[in-house]
Amino acid sequence: VVLPFDLKVMQPSPENVTYVQEFSKKTGDYASLSAVDLKVCAMTYQLEREHVGTEHLRKEPLASKTIIKKPETDNLLNCQMMGFYMPKEKNEVSEEIKESPEVPEKEDLPEGAQESSDDEDVSVEQLTEDISGLNCDDILRKREDSEEEEKSSEDEEDSDDEGWITPSNIKQLKQDMGFDVKQEKQMIVACVSTDYSVQNLLKQIGLNLCALDGRVIQHSRMFVLRCYSCFKITTLMHKIFCPKCGNKTLKRCAVSIDENGQQVVHINFRKPITAKGKNVPTPLPHGGKHSRNPLLVEDQPMPHQMPSRVARTKTDALNEDYIAGYSPFVARDVNSKSAMLRNKGHIKDWLRNQEYVNVRHKGKKK
Repeated sequence: VVLPFDLKVMQPSPENVTYVQEFSKKTGDYASLSAVDLKVCAMTYQLEREHVGTEHLRKEPLASKTIIKKPETDNLLNCQMMGFYMPKEKNEVSEEIKESPEVPEKEDLPEGAQESSDDEDVSVEQLTEDISGLNCDDILRKREDSEEEEKSSEDEEDSDDEGWITPSNIKQLKQDMGFDVKQEKQMIVACVSTDYSVQNLLKQIGLNLCALDGRVIQHSRMFVLRCYSCFKITTLMHKIFCPKCGNKTLKRCAVSIDENGQQVVHINFRKPITAKGKNVPTPLPHGGKHSRNPLLVEDQPMPHQMPSRVARTKTDALNEDYIAGYSPFVARDVNSKSAMLRNKGHIKDWLRNQEYVNVRHKGKKK
């Protein structure tokens, strides 16, 4: 495949990887990030450091605060939402109907004129004399029909645009409705990722963030580990067992700070704690240098899983033709008994709980 541009493959420095790794432990995302995710974040931090600088970046994660505001009911009742029709209440409509129409006042009659009544019979001659005595000025009112039509058409066009949300007024409408409208700025260095843990780490550091589908987190979070056995809270995210009771009952929870400065742990009580694999006995321990026993306590001795002697002799790192990394010419020991026992998946069978899944047993029943 021929690309219209050249791809530059870069690797982050160990210093930047260590910085991102320690920062992810403070935010609580270290357990959710893989080695590739940490390298991507470290590469973004390295490019930001080279091209922009590190003055605007954080050295410590920012704790999220929960600010409780009382809703202003009076203002909410009186306000009108943009783009929505708000009908009038029944009381306002009834008051308008009950109001009586204004009665025009009687005009003053000129001298010589008399009020006529139905009871009095007025002759035609008397009416002509009264009308002839009146002094009337001829006033001609010119109606400019063309100007009125133009004004009415302009008013109709303005009324059609009112109440509609268009690209020209969407920013102003968002500001009126209380949304935070940010100004567009040009980003020199940014990272594109759809992983929410990577997005949270980059946002905590202060790096620019992009997404393919436009779904980017708005608020950064911090996480802690909470033991659902003794309810102990620890900030050491690399722990597997509880430091107080020693059980493997740690669960990741989001944490924030309230208006009084106290720590608030957000627990999802709707999600039940599974008891899968906890009501069966553990497998028997096996010996040997490549044993795969389940990890039951924190200080349990585990084998180093070191490569065999044949593999160490064939892989000469000081040779001129040796290529480090994913080289197709690296000699790998796959024939010895030690290698065959060692070349299993990194995820143990007892971690997958495959032994406790309902399996159909074959054979005759005894």
